[in-house]
Amino acid sequence: MNREMNTRQRVLDVSCSLFYSNGFNGTSVRDIAKKAKVNVSLIHYYFKSKQGLFESLAIQYFEPYLEMLEHEVEGESETDLQQLIKGILHYKQVHYQLSCLVYRELSLNTTFAKEMLVTYLAKENHLLAQILFGKHTKFELSYREKLGLLQFKGLLNVPHMMPQEFEGLYLSEESVHHFIQTYAELMKKQESVKLKPVTSL
Repeated sequence: MNREMNTRQRVLDVSCSLFYSNGFNGTSVRDIAKKAKVNVSLIHYYFKSKQGLFESLAIQYFEPYLEMLEHEVEGESETDLQQLIKGILHYKQVHYQLSCLVYRELSLNTTFAKEMLVTYLAKENHLLAQILFGKHTKFELSYREKLGLLQFKGLLNVPHMMPQEFEGLYLSEESVHHFIQTYAELMKKQESVKLKPVTSL
């Protein structure tokens, strides 16, 4: 990674940390520049604005995650739901601050967050509908399948939407793996969604 890419990534890392700690609205470009030890003008050069920074973080977060789901859709073997859950949870835990930031901003239901993230969320729903139900559009989903998809996503996201409830569970790398294993097993037991064909919904 060259020096320019290092600087750009440092600004993104600092932005994520400050947005996570202080909120998007509670963080200024000047705060980010000071902590990243760069000029404000450099941030404007790379990202145009604070919203541009958030957009870059969202892209950095969602694109590898959606690629993982696409790989599952394109796979020839039947999906192992528990392994998929573990893979998604692991990704969200490795990017813990960014996961919390993205879902917190979404929960605020601002126009900015919705406009920024709606495309990614629509694609996520599309891919999960294929994986779980073999359906290609949301219009093909039954009412019960839509509820099942909502429940599935809710269980995956709740540790990052309510981080205060999960404090103390991630004190070490070992505890992260233990959490993922335990939570994935609980999800599998509680989840009423079945892989295709869906007979119980």
